[in-house]
Amino acid sequence: MADERPGGKALLIGGMVLLGLLFFYRNSGIGGQAPDFTLPETYGGDVSLASYRGHRVLLVFWTTSCGICRRELPILSNMAPELMKEGVSVVAIHLGQDDVRGYLRSNGVDLVSLVDADGTVGRAYHVSAVPRLVLVGEDGKVERSGTGMTDEGTLREWCGAGA
Repeated sequence: MADERPGGKALLIGGMVLLGLLFFYRNSGIGGQAPDFTLPETYGGDVSLASYRGHRVLLVFWTTSCGICRRELPILSNMAPELMKEGVSVVAIHLGQDDVRGYLRSNGVDLVSLVDADGTVGRAYHVSAVPRLVLVGEDGKVERSGTGMTDEGTLREWCGAGA
């Protein structure tokens, strides 16, 4: 039986939208503490998120099979020096066990590159699709999060670059 009260449908739709936004906000982690991790670096050694405490860091979750990722990584690599001037380090986190060294070298991608072979860190960050970008603030809390192709203007806005 449908609600016949005036505005009943609008109230129902508004409630559904609010629930959707709450679900998105919760899964984005915005405002929450970024899950800590330590992962192997592509060229050797380990890197932890804790080593960036006191600095902002843009985490970029990606895979070699993702076409958008393959377009976005060189852009991020080119922007990294500009972002670093704004106090933001860019860290690429490859999801999976592919050998990414050859890919990074052949495409001129010069970023800190970590490997999340079993996807544990990706799951902690609710990565359900790539590319996924997560901006972690100096305090270790998630400032921004987004999935899909992100253009240079949006990245500059997120990071305060070019302002």
